[in-house]
Parts: sequence; C-alpha cells; structure tokens
Amino acid sequence: MYKCKYFKIQELVCPHVYKKYGDKAWEFFSEDFLKDLDTVREILEVPIIINNWHIEGQYKESGNRCQLCSIAAKKIAAKELNMSMHNLYQALDLKPKGIEIKKAVDIILDNSHKLKTIKRIENPN
Repeated sequence: MYKCKYFKIQELVCPHVYKKYGDKAWEFFSEDFLKDLDTVREILEVPIIINNWHIEGQYKESGNRCQLCSIAAKKIAAKELNMSMHNLYQALDLKPKGIEIKKAVDIILDNSHKLKTIKRIENPN
C-alpha cells in the first residue's frame, strides 16, 4: 500500500471517512493516483493544501466526499446521481501555496507527460 510522501491521509479524505477508517483509508486511492499527487507536489515545488480540517482549517471536502459530506448530501437530497470523481477517490481540489492557480495549472499541464492517472485539470477561476 502506497502512502504519499507529502500528504497525510487526513488531507485527502473527509472527516467522516477518517473517523471510520483512519489510516486504512489509504487503500481507497489507487497507488498511481497517490504517486501522481506526489509528482504534482514535486513539479510545483510548493506546499499544497487539500483538506486541513484536522488542524482546525476550513477545508474538509476538497479531497474525497462521502455521502455524509454537505456537497454530496445536497445531491442525494435533490435525488441527483452523485458520481463525482471526488466520491470515487479520483479527484482533489488543490490549493498551492505561494503560486497563482492559473500558473499552477499551466505548470502541471506542461508536465502532464509525467502523470499516469491525472487526465483532467480544471481551473476553478
């Protein structure tokens, strides 16, 4: 089982999943996806925030989103199909420190040949 070099599992999963599974939650992510995440961190050469709820931060749904998370729960309440890549442990919202998101996206795209699983990168702006 691969564990990221630069991220704790709490940064990748919501509080609900961590409370239930703890460090076993690493198993929900593919090894290649986690290695790609480490590669993105190395490409950008800056720290990246995903979730920070475990250190009293504001982000708790930027990694996986289980059915109890507010974003997923709203879809369920509206009887919408919730097939988010976040729900499937295949998407993360990255917030690089000290670099504009557009520049970070451009750097990642320029280095996409180094990534195995990351197929889509969206600029939230």
